Amino acid sequence: MNFKMKKIKINLRYLVIIGVLIIIILSAGCTFTGLFSKNLIINDTIAPEIAKIHIDENELKNLDITSKTLNEKIDSSNEIKITADKLRDPFMPFYLNNQQGNETGKNKLFVEKIYSEDEIFYAEINLNDAVYKLKKDDLFGKIYQVKAINADSVVLLKGDELITIYMNEIYYD
Repeated sequence: MNFKMKKIKINLRYLVIIGVLIIIILSAGCTFTGLFSKNLIINDTIAPEIAKIHIDENELKNLDITSKTLNEKIDSSNEIKITADKLRDPFMPFYLNNQQGNETGKNKLFVEKIYSEDEIFYAEINLNDAVYKLKKDDLFGKIYQVKAINADSVVLLKGDELITIYMNEIYYD
């Protein structure tokens, strides 16, 4: 008996929801025939159906339009012309200086000196002919961070990549 009562309550809920939806649709001014009529009603006026256009294929063939006359009508002087050498590859990393010796388009890094002052290790790193005096966790060149200074090398972080630069070695990045 309890199961039958629950089923009746569920069915009654669905009937109430459907009844409310019908009342809302009818009170909004929609009728069943209005939903499927061929004419469009705009602001309580009936708009006529859109007239069908008949295209005569023979008349189109008789028109003397060639690709030459179409090209004459198009003014190509206003077109924007972009040459490939001025476009920048969006996937290529940003570099500080695009002209560095043999490796063009890359940053030139090398460690000039590693020393200690007051028990703090410092490294002088040359980036594209600019010398930076750095200690651990210093940022330079907008993209590099010093992570470790060893006796003969420096470890840099660039994004999520670790770069190790040894003394007297030029590194192109």
